[in-house]
Amino acid sequence: MRVFSTCLVLFIAGVCRIAAREALHPASVDLLSEGRILIPKNNHNGWVNPEDLTPMPQCIAQQDQSAWLSTITRCTSRQCTSHFGFICTHHQWLTQLSCLSIGFSANVIKGYLPYCSRSVLAKAQLYLWIRHVTGRTWLVDVGDTNGLQTLSPASLDEGYAVFDVMHAAPKCLTGSASALSMELFQQVVASCSFTSTTQHTGNSARPWEYSESLQSIIALDSETVGYNLAGRNIRYGNYFDKSCFCGTFSVDAKKEPCSGLGEIDVTRERLWMNATCGPTSIPKNWTDALNTTEFAYIPIEDWHWPKCITDMPKQLIELTGQCATNACQLNSGGYCKVVRAVDRACFCRDIRYNSCRGLCQIFETRIDYVKWLHDLCGNLQDWHGLPENWRQLAVPTPLDMIPWRWTLKSSKHSHTASITHSGSIKETCPSTAWKLGSLALINIATFLAAFIGRRPDIHNIARSFLGPPHPRCWFFTGISIATLQILANWVNVLLVQQTLGYENVPVVQLMLLWCSMPRLSWLTTLLSGVQVFEGMKFGTTTSSLFAEIILQVLSSYYMIRTVNYGREHDFYLRGMEGAKRATSAKSVYAGALLWLIIVIVVLVQLLQATCRRLTGDKSTAVTKWERRKRTKQNMVKQLMVLFNERWTWFEEKIAHYWIEKSRGLVPTSSMTSEEGNYTVYGTLPVGGERNQVSQKVSARLYVVTVLTMLLLWIAQWLFWAGFIGLSLDEFCPPKLGVLTTVWMAFSLASTTIGSV
Repeated sequence: MRVFSTCLVLFIAGVCRIAAREALHPASVDLLSEGRILIPKNNHNGWVNPEDLTPMPQCIAQQDQSAWLSTITRCTSRQCTSHFGFICTHHQWLTQLSCLSIGFSANVIKGYLPYCSRSVLAKAQLYLWIRHVTGRTWLVDVGDTNGLQTLSPASLDEGYAVFDVMHAAPKCLTGSASALSMELFQQVVASCSFTSTTQHTGNSARPWEYSESLQSIIALDSETVGYNLAGRNIRYGNYFDKSCFCGTFSVDAKKEPCSGLGEIDVTRERLWMNATCGPTSIPKNWTDALNTTEFAYIPIEDWHWPKCITDMPKQLIELTGQCATNACQLNSGGYCKVVRAVDRACFCRDIRYNSCRGLCQIFETRIDYVKWLHDLCGNLQDWHGLPENWRQLAVPTPLDMIPWRWTLKSSKHSHTASITHSGSIKETCPSTAWKLGSLALINIATFLAAFIGRRPDIHNIARSFLGPPHPRCWFFTGISIATLQILANWVNVLLVQQTLGYENVPVVQLMLLWCSMPRLSWLTTLLSGVQVFEGMKFGTTTSSLFAEIILQVLSSYYMIRTVNYGREHDFYLRGMEGAKRATSAKSVYAGALLWLIIVIVVLVQLLQATCRRLTGDKSTAVTKWERRKRTKQNMVKQLMVLFNERWTWFEEKIAHYWIEKSRGLVPTSSMTSEEGNYTVYGTLPVGGERNQVSQKVSARLYVVTVLTMLLLWIAQWLFWAGFIGLSLDEFCPPKLGVLTTVWMAFSLASTTIGSV
């Protein structure tokens, strides 16, 4: 019993002693500033379990670890961790911390430091391991860790690259070795790599273990270098330090890794090295013969044909397949992305301007074709596929800017040709001055006829010849005037067709074009209007106006066609830039547009006048409402309202003046109305206010009519002056003097009829 009691006492004492020892040496924890546990230690009087040591740094794991493991092994021995009295009940392999502090001396670290110093992050990781294991704040020499305590993204001098850029490097580069150190490409990248955050590469719960069979400490885990050491976070993934890589890996400029393996491989190699390390890492002439899509190669997805592709020969279209190859398309980082592309030099070698006919040489499709050729091949050396006058072909020609395709030009040279001193035949054509002069003569003839028609004797002779006017004869008179003008055009067309070489001139087209010639009809209407207030009837004015309406309707064919043609071909904006005779063309299209605007404005005014006449006094209320709402309208509407107000004021003034003049000219003798409905006496006509309203409306219509015809005359002059200057030899009427004489004769006749 005594022996048993003694053993029991000793057992209880041993247990209490172990408990007391564990209580005196609790597990200690070292924390980094970020709060991560670096070295959790179960301390046994300065001895710790190897598995509680911090995992091996990345740069040590990538080197020969024998010296590192040997140092830890020397500080590791079998220790008793549990006693029963004086008897040890448990042994364990433990590592002595004080031994590690001495064992990892500068001599041990010195062999590992060059490799670990390639990257500032790897060196910082090594420094943290040494500091927390040995308590030392330097590695080999005092001060060699300056700056490692407070890292920042700026600590990586040239920044970093995503590990995925390795896919952009060719195999011939990734399988090569550095020209100086002969270290393999992949090894250099690995020494400079890091992850977004520190990660374990083995058994994180048991990073170290003593192997009794090997009688050495072995590493079961290591930690990668994390970018979080720089105090920032980046997207999850693998990266490498550019400064580290570029300072270690180099390419022999005389013997590049990918030389002789194909242009695409050399291009990928040079682009990769340039994007990673800059142009100093590759030969000076590295840009020579690069297969890139910057210019020499065009990606298939970016290739486009001109508009005239439907008329391009099949062999030209097949060139894209024959000249297709692989090329590098640079991404945002400057690395190569291999794409299928067309070799520009290969394609342009077999194409010229004359390689495509039809649509490729017709106006807009020709311009697009020329620009396409110039953009595609114009900058290639020794390519001369465009004619010398390609700049003129790249803009509209004078013939292109004429809104119709037919011309008034001889199809033969014999009848209008003259032999030069050299014996060559040169076709002659009336000059621009002659053409414009003929228009002026026609207008002068109309002007003279209008004044001659006012003479009483000529007026009486014409009336006796034509018979007394009927009260409703203005309609037939207007048709007669318009018929004479159209007849003059028809006679002239017949004269043109009878000329040798002009047999195929289109009759209707030429007659309609001549209907748009400027005429002094506005002057005839003006003089007729003056005669109205001298006691004559409105029949003359009405007939002249009706005839002009007929002719303007016929001329609308070419005016509207010209405006639409200019709109379709962008002639009203920038479509004429650089074109020959652009000034004349602008006059043509400006005149046609002005004509159309005048007609539209007049039609709108007539509609408004009709509405006002139907609504009567309500129009005043509408005007007042518009004035109240003017502040709420936009600028365009305000200008339109202001214009209408000024125009109405102008009409009122003219109407008042002519009414007063008409009153002063009325004789005091008896007057009989044209219809014979009533007889009045005195100085004022009977009808009072009703007659004044009628005269006011007539005066307004007269003002609008004269101004409209004047503006149309100006627009037609712009159109024809520009057309004559633009067409030149394309509008070459023969016997211009005869044609002008016919027009003058018919103009005199029609003006005389209109004056009766």
